[in-house]
Amino acid sequence: MKLLLPLKFYDASGRVIPSLSLYLCLLYLGRSFLIFIASISGRDSSDTLLRIFYPETNFLYISLAIGLPTLSVLVIVGFREKIWRNHKTWLFGFVKPCIIASVTGDLSFNLMLAKLNNWQFSWVIAVTTLVSFFCLYFILKDNHIRLMLLDWKKG
Repeated sequence: MKLLLPLKFYDASGRVIPSLSLYLCLLYLGRSFLIFIASISGRDSSDTLLRIFYPETNFLYISLAIGLPTLSVLVIVGFREKIWRNHKTWLFGFVKPCIIASVTGDLSFNLMLAKLNNWQFSWVIAVTTLVSFFCLYFILKDNHIRLMLLDWKKG
């Protein structure tokens, strides 16, 4: 049997493991949850930290809603062994669509912020939009993710 990926991308049972770039993409898309958890952990400065990243509380709620599909993907990837044991491999079919939904939501949120800023240039909006486009391109074109999901669906 010919391996489709280098040996370092397989676990002990012969299944394809997620790549570091997938984890980085999921970390970026779930940044609102990371900021929210960091603000909760520092009780005395929680409101200040949230106001730095999200001046309006509505932006925090929108960002958390955009990050929900990413959080569900992290749960699916984290519990993949349990999913295989329970023969529920159909859950892996939600991984790519959930990430794409989260990225497109993030891109539209960035466009909304640019419109609210009267289309004036902002480094924050420009960088987050650029990273979101890179994530979208990566999710759509990466062969590792395609092979990983095909391997996981086999069970």
